[in-house]
Amino acid sequence: MGEHLTSLVIKAKQGDKTAEKEVFEYLRVRFVLLAKRWVGGEYSEDIAQDACITVLEKLKTDSPTDMFEAWAYRILRNKIGNFMQSNSLRQKTMIHSEHMEYLDRPSMDEPDPTLKRRLRDCLKKLVRSYPRYARVLNFTHQGYDTDEICRRMELKSNHLYVMLNRGRRMLGDCLSGGDAK
Repeated sequence: MGEHLTSLVIKAKQGDKTAEKEVFEYLRVRFVLLAKRWVGGEYSEDIAQDACITVLEKLKTDSPTDMFEAWAYRILRNKIGNFMQSNSLRQKTMIHSEHMEYLDRPSMDEPDPTLKRRLRDCLKKLVRSYPRYARVLNFTHQGYDTDEICRRMELKSNHLYVMLNRGRRMLGDCLSGGDAK
C-alpha cells in the first residue's frame, strides 16, 4: 500500500471527512473494475459502492492499517458473493412454465396427492442421508426462531443458515426430479 493511501486511511480512521472521500473514491474505481469482471456491468457500480460504504463504516473499528487493501478487497469479494447467491436464488424462485399447472389449482386445502407423495419421499431421503438438515428444516417448519434452533442443536446462526439453504436446495432438487444429494 502506498504511503499516500496509508496516510489517508489513518486520517479517515481519525474522522477526517476529506480523507474518507478520497479513500472511498480510490476504492470505488478499483472495486467497479473488479465487480464488472465477476457480475457484469449492470450491477457492478452498486456492488462497488455498497462495498465502499461498508469499508468506511468498519474503518474506524475493524480495519488493519497495514493490510488495509487486502481487508477492503475481502469485503468486496463478500459483497460479490452475496450478490451472486441472492441473484441465483431470485432466478430459482421465478415461476417457470413447468410449474404453471400448480397455479390453476383452486385451493391449497386439498394438496395434490402426487406432489404430497413426492415431498414425503424426498423428506425420507433427506432424513436418511442428512438427518441434521432434516431436523433444522423441521424446526423451522414448526415455527421455532433462529435462537431456539441454534440452542437446541448447538449451532451458530451462520451455520444454521447454511444448513437451511442446503436442506432447502436438496429438497428442491429432489422434487424437481433430481436426487437429495
